Amino acid sequence: MGLFGKLFGGGSFDDHRADADRLFDEERFEEARLAYEKALDRGKGADADAVAHCEARMAACLDAMAEARIAEAEHFVEEGHLDLAEAELRNAMELAASDALAKRARRRMETLEKEDAKRQAEGPAEMDDEERWAILAGSWEPEQIEEYDAYGEPFREALLALHDEDVETARPALEAILEEAEAPIYLWLEVGRARSVAEDFDGAEEALRAFLDALDEDEGGEARLAAHASIAALRDRDEDEEGAIAEFEAAMEAFPDDPRPFLLMGRYLRGIGSAGEAAEVLEAAVPLLDEDRPDWRYLQELGLAHAEAGDDAKASQYLDRVLALFVSLRRHDRPLDYPPAAAVARAKILESEGRLEKAADLYRSLANGSDREHHLTYHREAGRLLLELDLIKEARRMLTRALALAEDDPEAKAAIEGQLEELE
Repeated sequence: MGLFGKLFGGGSFDDHRADADRLFDEERFEEARLAYEKALDRGKGADADAVAHCEARMAACLDAMAEARIAEAEHFVEEGHLDLAEAELRNAMELAASDALAKRARRRMETLEKEDAKRQAEGPAEMDDEERWAILAGSWEPEQIEEYDAYGEPFREALLALHDEDVETARPALEAILEEAEAPIYLWLEVGRARSVAEDFDGAEEALRAFLDALDEDEGGEARLAAHASIAALRDRDEDEEGAIAEFEAAMEAFPDDPRPFLLMGRYLRGIGSAGEAAEVLEAAVPLLDEDRPDWRYLQELGLAHAEAGDDAKASQYLDRVLALFVSLRRHDRPLDYPPAAAVARAKILESEGRLEKAADLYRSLANGSDREHHLTYHREAGRLLLELDLIKEARRMLTRALALAEDDPEAKAAIEGQLEELE
């Protein structure tokens, strides 16, 4: 196809079909679907079998896209985000070309809705010790489970007590088991946690380092990462920034293909005021993110680091990706619920650029979101920007709502009342 055709949507049925088939073979189903649609738009007079081929392939694209949505929904279920899972299943129902796939998505959504309704009606159910132990064991390494099983019932009772924050029971029991253990590895981790809860911070670090030293290079998994993070927190508690950074670096070396240690390091650096360095560390691990489903928390941290480092363009790039993800997952019957840190940072950049209406829109969304603790602030910020825009009716509405939330804040209440009086 020539340049003119590409620019103005030209191209023959055969051109678009060939392009669509290539995309389909590469499993780029969304792009392939659009290409098949273009081919069918130009299918007048084309061979009937070729047209049928495009129609069948387009249906297969829609089903593949629906399958991806269902898989995404299951991921959200595993993380406990049922609202996001339902949104993905609704999208799957709308996309699916086959009735069977649409029904499958609908049945899964009905199951989720029933589970959610029961959970809300019943409230949090108390779990017995077997259920609690099963939940704890779900995150353990196979060799960790084997070691813990060898310690028997006393260890089990001590660990459950530790997770109930009953350190007076847990710590002596774990220390006693440690004295008798022949070659403890993961036991050191639990002893370290118990000592930390008991505020024996030097003893906690000693135990955590003993755990790391006992591991082989390819052992530890999640527990190894948790130990490095805990030691870094202990070093930070002692105002040892170099020691904390060294621990994060050790985690990055232990998990070179995992973005999580980079995220931990980035958060720490931003927290101590080194936003530029935080952005560099976080950028280094961007290639490690899942291309199809990057962790929004990582993108948010990148955006915040760039914003604090003064690079608004880079910050906006990442923050907009976070906000766009939440827009795409929005349920039609519920307001947008942006992550507050990302939305506030983006609103501040928009205001600095003079785009006050968009900044006000973000604050209005936050004022309807789940961060209820800061609803007063969000209403006031939206009202302030709307006043600057001379949108008096909308500003009065936001400030009136803010006034209702300011009953326990005399200073804020007086300021809002003054603003409203000026609007009379």
